[in-house]
Amino acid sequence: MRAPSFNRRAGSGCATEADDFDAVRANLFPAAHGFIGDWPSFPWHRDRRQQIQTHKLQSSQALALDVFGTIHGSAVCDAILDAVARLCGLRQGSPWTLAPEWTDPQCLLAEPKLTQVDAIAFGAQSIILFEGKFGESGGPCSQPGPLLRGRHKGKRQCNGNYEVQTNPVNGSQARCALSAKGIRYWELIPDVFAYDRDATYRPCPFAADKFQWMRNLVLAQALGRASGKQTAVVVAYADARGLATADHIRTESWHAFRASLRPSSPPLVEISYQALVALAASVAGTTESTMWRNLAAWVDRKIQSATLPVST
Repeated sequence: MRAPSFNRRAGSGCATEADDFDAVRANLFPAAHGFIGDWPSFPWHRDRRQQIQTHKLQSSQALALDVFGTIHGSAVCDAILDAVARLCGLRQGSPWTLAPEWTDPQCLLAEPKLTQVDAIAFGAQSIILFEGKFGESGGPCSQPGPLLRGRHKGKRQCNGNYEVQTNPVNGSQARCALSAKGIRYWELIPDVFAYDRDATYRPCPFAADKFQWMRNLVLAQALGRASGKQTAVVVAYADARGLATADHIRTESWHAFRASLRPSSPPLVEISYQALVALAASVAGTTESTMWRNLAAWVDRKIQSATLPVST
């Protein structure tokens, strides 16, 4: 079973939403299709023109749906998620429910734009948040960047440090521009990381892509408190040299970030998509063996497409 390739012309004026769905279906592993639910209302990754991007061979969303969608549809889904829970050091116990592109309906972090995780697994005793990465790095905080539009265009709401400062846009004074807007990250950060909310840090310890991982971990902490269950964050990544997350988790910067976690924080576990598929296949054994073998090949071909030199 071959992973497809596409060469669609953006902005040709001929594509319809139905065409997009046809292309997306072709780019998703067949066993994962049932994971989507209602295709028109699904939160597809889109570009600035609102064109669906999940048809692209190297789409991070498509790769996450390939793997988690196949796990979701597996006859041994509960056993696979028990194995992942065991890997994370969490309590096992079915039934498990696996959902894609999840946002917190309780708004535990008081975010105006909710943190969206690529997949989440709710078990009888544990919750696992999955953040999937293909070739991209983690998402940075928007506050130190210049505003791109509006009457405050060009202004930066944060200077990049965690220190008392005044936001030039709204006049609020705080160490974190997001805290001044009522977002609860720094209420929970000291419980997850070895940082003091009343201290000064130059630069902010969650600059650049550390911001996304921080958000996932404090969300896991908040979910654990609200549910009484153990929680963990799993970084599922395409493992190949030259891909941003695969390279980053081998750096001193990543190890320093991990070292800043408190022992009582939700576990942060890295597992490659290749290893995750192999784990699922080992749990399934002879059950669905052809499906898992085909998925492994499908994932490998997509990853190879991002790392092989382009012929000219």
